[in-house]
Amino acid sequence: MIEKKLYGLEKYLSNLIELFDNNKLPKVMMLTGKKGQGKFTLVNHLMSYIFDKENYNLKDNSILNENKLHNIKENSNGNVIYFNCIKKNIKIEEIRNLKSTLQKSSINKFNRFVIFDDVEYLSGNCINALLKTIEEPSITNYFILINNQRQNILETLKSRSIEFIFFLNNSLKIDIIKKLLLDHKIEDKIAIRNSKLTPGNYLRYNKILLDDKINVNDDLISNLKKLFKLSKLKKDEDYLSFAIYLVDQYYFNISRNSTKVDNINNKRIKIIRKIHDSIKLNLNHTNLLVEIENYI
Repeated sequence: MIEKKLYGLEKYLSNLIELFDNNKLPKVMMLTGKKGQGKFTLVNHLMSYIFDKENYNLKDNSILNENKLHNIKENSNGNVIYFNCIKKNIKIEEIRNLKSTLQKSSINKFNRFVIFDDVEYLSGNCINALLKTIEEPSITNYFILINNQRQNILETLKSRSIEFIFFLNNSLKIDIIKKLLLDHKIEDKIAIRNSKLTPGNYLRYNKILLDDKINVNDDLISNLKKLFKLSKLKKDEDYLSFAIYLVDQYYFNISRNSTKVDNINNKRIKIIRKIHDSIKLNLNHTNLLVEIENYI
């Protein structure tokens, strides 16, 4: 789902465009913040502006239908190389091949951008190989690393980057969510004001509830079974991320009426950690569900 309009991060985009137009854009940038704040959308808009200014509307920060780039995930532009580090298990050979590619001239000798999404999931070996590539920059090559903070990232990679930290306050999040719901004509199934979700995650999880006919009020284990099954069937980690959200909400509701908050929080952390590990290590969800049932 590519957002043609950018909400909430307009100033960031304006600053990055100004840096690029003045030849001051950092060679290695790390965009850090919670998943779903709009960092990927921001990068997509920046690339759409850089490679097809005529079909990018700066007045309302929107990508026009005629824009030649449109979606950086498609890798349809040879000067934009996109890696998804969570949905694809990046191998060290790919990073080494990337180095060879970057040593060659880019198409039409234009600027070339290498984007690593969910970079925190890149393995240690891949990061070390990437560092060697980053340390030998060329005039035309740029690296954009999107760090969604879902696990720790090597400090050596951070130290080689100019880091931009993103934060959305609650009122701005609600405003963005309302605009996205209106743009996509989606009914809201999660209470907006009671939600601490980022706009992107809200939209993703809300769409799962609608498309896959999941009732957020069903018992937790039943919903986890459905989400684990859908994750395996569709090979989509968004279902597991939504499972983590439901676990979080479940224990939050219990803690409000309990004096054993520390014990409840420890259980919550253990379950969430196990689901995170299942994403990272591709663990068996049947065994995971048994473990979660024992905790609950």
